[in-house]
Amino acid sequence: MGQWDRDANGGQHLEQALAAVEAMGASDAVVVPATPSSSMLTAGARTGRVTMETAARIYRAMVLAGGC
Repeated sequence: MGQWDRDANGGQHLEQALAAVEAMGASDAVVVPATPSSSMLTAGARTGRVTMETAARIYRAMVLAGGC
């Protein structure tokens, strides 16, 4: 038995979650990890020609500026 089976409002909650995901796609929003992976930092450092530490600071600043 899954969580949705135990929750009398499970169907409603699922519909709300699906609507939220759909709205994110329509608004050009994406979900990103709070902490970047090493491959993400490597790509950022190479592209920006900065150190990995600087790439990490830039990433955190961007995530925070996005409201997370």
